Amino acid sequence: MIVELSPSLPVADRRARRSAETRGRLLSAARQLFVELGYHATRPQDIARVADVATGTFYTHFTDKRAVFLAFVAQAGEELTERISKRSVPGEFKGRLTMSLYALLEYDDENPGVLGAAFTDPAMIDRESQPIQGMREGLAQNLSLGLERGIQAGELRSDFDPNLIAHAIVGFIHQALVYGATASVDRENLVDQVTRFCDLALVPTRKTAGPCNARQLQNSTTDTSDSREDPS
Repeated sequence: MIVELSPSLPVADRRARRSAETRGRLLSAARQLFVELGYHATRPQDIARVADVATGTFYTHFTDKRAVFLAFVAQAGEELTERISKRSVPGEFKGRLTMSLYALLEYDDENPGVLGAAFTDPAMIDRESQPIQGMREGLAQNLSLGLERGIQAGELRSDFDPNLIAHAIVGFIHQALVYGATASVDRENLVDQVTRFCDLALVPTRKTAGPCNARQLQNSTTDTSDSREDPS
Protein backbone atom coordinates (compact mmCIF):
# COMPACT_ATOMS: atom_id res chain seq x y z
CA MET A 1 0.00 0.00 0.00
CA ILE A 2 1.43 3.34 -1.06
CA VAL A 3 0.78 6.32 1.20
CA GLU A 4 1.09 9.71 -0.44
CA LEU A 5 2.54 12.40 1.83
CA SER A 6 0.75 15.70 1.87
CA PRO A 7 2.78 18.35 0.08
CA SER A 8 1.78 20.84 2.81
CA LEU A 9 3.81 19.05 5.50
CA PRO A 10 7.25 20.29 4.39
CA VAL A 11 5.87 23.84 4.18
CA ALA A 12 4.41 23.53 7.67
CA ASP A 13 7.71 22.22 8.95
CA ARG A 14 9.58 25.13 7.44
CA ARG A 15 7.12 27.60 8.94
CA ALA A 16 7.43 25.98 12.37
CA ARG A 17 11.21 26.10 12.12
CA ARG A 18 11.19 29.77 11.09
CA SER A 19 8.75 30.56 13.89
CA ALA A 20 10.98 28.85 16.44
CA GLU A 21 14.04 30.68 15.10
CA THR A 22 12.23 34.04 15.28
CA ARG A 23 11.08 33.36 18.83
CA GLY A 24 14.64 32.43 19.74
CA ARG A 25 15.97 35.71 18.33
CA LEU A 26 13.34 37.67 20.25
CA LEU A 27 14.18 35.86 23.47
CA SER A 28 17.90 36.42 22.91
CA ALA A 29 17.28 40.12 22.26
CA ALA A 30 15.10 40.39 25.37
CA ARG A 31 17.80 38.70 27.43
CA GLN A 32 20.39 41.19 26.18
CA LEU A 33 18.20 44.21 26.91
CA PHE A 34 17.00 43.02 30.32
CA VAL A 35 20.64 42.67 31.32
CA GLU A 36 21.75 46.01 29.82
CA LEU A 37 18.72 48.20 30.60
CA GLY A 38 16.70 46.39 33.24
CA TYR A 39 13.07 45.32 33.05
CA HIS A 40 11.36 48.69 33.18
CA ALA A 41 13.58 50.43 30.60
CA THR A 42 13.16 47.62 28.08
CA ARG A 43 10.32 48.02 25.57
CA PRO A 44 8.79 45.47 23.19
CA GLN A 45 9.69 47.63 20.19
CA ASP A 46 13.32 47.68 21.33
CA ILE A 47 13.34 43.89 21.63
CA ALA A 48 11.93 43.62 18.11
CA ARG A 49 14.51 46.06 16.78
CA VAL A 50 17.45 44.15 18.30
CA ALA A 51 15.98 40.89 16.98
CA ASP A 52 15.62 42.54 13.54
CA VAL A 53 11.90 41.84 13.22
CA ALA A 54 8.80 44.01 13.05
CA THR A 55 7.17 45.06 16.32
CA GLY A 56 4.04 43.18 15.30
CA THR A 57 6.12 40.00 15.09
CA PHE A 58 6.97 40.38 18.77
CA TYR A 59 3.27 40.19 19.65
CA THR A 60 2.89 37.10 17.48
CA HIS A 61 5.18 35.25 19.89
CA PHE A 62 4.66 37.05 23.22
CA THR A 63 1.55 38.75 24.56
CA ASP A 64 3.54 41.48 26.27
CA LYS A 65 6.86 42.34 27.91
CA ARG A 66 5.89 40.45 31.04
CA ALA A 67 5.50 37.26 29.01
CA VAL A 68 8.93 37.51 27.41
CA PHE A 69 10.47 38.28 30.80
CA LEU A 70 8.95 35.11 32.24
CA ALA A 71 10.36 33.18 29.28
CA PHE A 72 13.77 34.71 29.93
CA VAL A 73 13.63 33.79 33.63
CA ALA A 74 12.54 30.23 32.79
CA GLN A 75 15.38 29.88 30.28
CA ALA A 76 17.99 31.16 32.75
CA GLY A 77 16.55 28.94 35.47
CA GLU A 78 16.79 25.85 33.30
CA GLU A 79 20.39 26.68 32.36
CA LEU A 80 21.38 27.23 35.99
CA THR A 81 19.58 24.10 37.22
CA GLU A 82 21.35 22.02 34.58
CA ARG A 83 24.70 23.48 35.59
CA ILE A 84 24.06 22.75 39.28
CA SER A 85 22.88 19.21 38.48
CA LYS A 86 26.09 18.48 36.58
CA ARG A 87 28.18 19.62 39.55
CA SER A 88 26.04 17.79 42.10
CA VAL A 89 27.77 14.89 43.81
CA PRO A 90 26.64 12.45 46.50
CA GLY A 91 27.83 13.28 49.98
CA GLU A 92 27.20 15.37 53.02
CA PHE A 93 25.13 18.57 52.95
CA LYS A 94 27.98 21.07 53.13
CA GLY A 95 29.77 19.47 50.20
CA ARG A 96 26.67 19.46 48.03
CA LEU A 97 25.92 23.09 48.86
CA THR A 98 29.53 24.05 48.14
CA MET A 99 29.41 22.49 44.68
CA SER A 100 26.05 24.16 43.98
CA LEU A 101 27.47 27.57 44.88
CA TYR A 102 30.50 27.10 42.67
CA ALA A 103 28.19 26.05 39.82
CA LEU A 104 26.14 29.21 40.35
CA LEU A 105 29.26 31.39 40.36
CA GLU A 106 30.56 29.71 37.21
CA TYR A 107 27.26 30.35 35.47
CA ASP A 108 27.38 34.00 36.55
CA ASP A 109 30.94 34.32 35.19
CA GLU A 110 29.89 32.92 31.82
CA ASN A 111 26.63 34.90 31.64
CA PRO A 112 27.38 38.34 33.09
CA GLY A 113 24.32 40.16 34.40
CA VAL A 114 21.85 37.38 33.63
CA LEU A 115 21.28 36.31 37.23
CA GLY A 116 21.01 39.92 38.37
CA ALA A 117 18.27 40.56 35.81
CA ALA A 118 16.53 37.24 36.44
CA PHE A 119 16.48 37.92 40.20
CA THR A 120 14.34 41.01 39.65
CA ASP A 121 11.63 41.05 42.32
CA PRO A 122 8.38 39.88 40.64
CA ALA A 123 6.44 42.40 42.75
CA MET A 124 8.28 45.20 40.95
CA ILE A 125 7.22 43.91 37.56
CA ASP A 126 3.47 43.83 37.81
CA ARG A 127 1.75 44.49 41.15
CA GLU A 128 -1.81 44.17 39.86
CA SER A 129 -1.80 40.88 37.95
CA GLN A 130 -1.52 37.32 39.21
CA PRO A 131 1.66 36.48 41.17
CA ILE A 132 4.48 35.21 39.01
CA GLN A 133 7.34 32.85 39.77
CA GLY A 134 10.71 34.50 39.60
CA MET A 135 14.20 33.06 39.79
CA ARG A 136 14.21 33.12 43.61
CA GLU A 137 10.99 31.13 43.84
CA GLY A 138 12.17 28.49 41.40
CA LEU A 139 15.50 27.97 43.18
CA ALA A 140 13.79 27.93 46.58
CA GLN A 141 11.35 25.25 45.44
CA ASN A 142 14.18 23.03 44.24
CA LEU A 143 16.13 23.61 47.46
CA SER A 144 13.04 22.88 49.56
CA LEU A 145 12.73 19.46 47.93
CA GLY A 146 16.37 18.77 48.70
CA LEU A 147 15.93 19.82 52.33
CA GLU A 148 12.89 17.56 52.66
CA ARG A 149 14.89 14.61 51.35
CA GLY A 150 17.67 15.44 53.79
CA ILE A 151 15.23 15.52 56.70
CA GLN A 152 13.67 12.21 55.71
CA ALA A 153 17.12 10.63 55.46
CA GLY A 154 18.05 11.94 58.90
CA GLU A 155 20.85 14.10 57.48
CA LEU A 156 19.26 17.42 58.42
CA ARG A 157 17.45 18.74 61.44
CA SER A 158 13.70 18.18 61.44
CA ASP A 159 12.68 21.12 63.64
CA PHE A 160 12.24 23.65 60.81
CA ASP A 161 9.95 24.26 57.84
CA PRO A 162 11.98 23.27 54.75
CA ASN A 163 9.99 25.55 52.44
CA LEU A 164 10.45 28.59 54.68
CA ILE A 165 14.13 27.90 55.26
CA ALA A 166 14.73 27.24 51.55
CA HIS A 167 13.41 30.70 50.69
CA ALA A 168 15.51 32.21 53.47
CA ILE A 169 18.67 30.46 52.26
CA VAL A 170 18.16 31.59 48.65
CA GLY A 171 17.76 35.19 49.83
CA PHE A 172 20.76 34.85 52.14
CA ILE A 173 22.97 33.42 49.40
CA HIS A 174 21.88 36.05 46.89
CA GLN A 175 22.67 38.93 49.25
CA ALA A 176 25.96 37.33 50.28
CA LEU A 177 27.01 37.05 46.64
CA VAL A 178 25.98 40.64 45.93
CA TYR A 179 27.96 41.88 48.93
CA GLY A 180 30.89 39.62 48.08
CA ALA A 181 31.12 41.08 44.58
CA THR A 182 30.81 44.66 45.86
CA ALA A 183 33.36 44.21 48.65
CA SER A 184 35.68 42.03 46.54
CA VAL A 185 35.50 39.15 49.01
CA ASP A 186 37.69 36.22 48.03
CA ARG A 187 35.50 33.62 46.34
CA GLU A 188 36.75 30.62 48.31
CA ASN A 189 36.32 32.51 51.57
CA LEU A 190 32.80 33.59 50.59
CA VAL A 191 31.70 30.07 49.65
CA ASP A 192 33.28 28.61 52.78
CA GLN A 193 31.56 31.06 55.13
CA VAL A 194 28.15 30.71 53.50
CA THR A 195 28.25 26.91 53.45
CA ARG A 196 29.61 26.62 56.99
CA PHE A 197 26.86 28.90 58.28
CA CYS A 198 24.14 26.80 56.62
CA ASP A 199 25.82 23.58 57.72
CA LEU A 200 25.96 24.65 61.37
CA ALA A 201 22.32 25.71 61.26
CA LEU A 202 20.84 22.66 59.54
CA VAL A 203 23.00 19.61 60.16
CA PRO A 204 22.20 17.90 63.47
CA THR A 205 24.86 17.43 66.11
CA ARG A 206 24.72 16.28 69.71
CA LYS A 207 23.74 19.77 70.82
CA THR A 208 21.53 20.81 67.89
CA ALA A 209 19.59 17.64 67.17
CA GLY A 210 16.45 19.36 68.43
CA PRO A 211 15.16 22.48 70.20
CA CYS A 212 16.81 23.16 73.56
CA ASN A 213 16.04 25.57 76.36
CA ALA A 214 18.36 28.02 78.05
CA ARG A 215 19.15 25.66 80.97
CA GLN A 216 20.15 22.86 78.58
CA LEU A 217 22.36 25.24 76.65
CA GLN A 218 23.98 26.49 79.84
CA ASN A 219 24.64 22.97 81.09
CA SER A 220 26.06 21.96 77.73
CA THR A 221 28.37 25.00 77.75
CA THR A 222 29.49 24.23 81.28
CA ASP A 223 30.25 20.63 80.35
CA THR A 224 32.27 21.77 77.39
CA SER A 225 34.21 24.30 79.45
CA ASP A 226 35.00 21.72 82.14
CA SER A 227 36.24 19.24 79.57
CA ARG A 228 38.70 21.79 78.20
CA GLU A 229 40.34 22.58 81.58
CA ASP A 230 43.94 21.60 82.08
CA PRO A 231 43.83 18.35 84.03
CA SER A 232 47.03 19.35 85.81
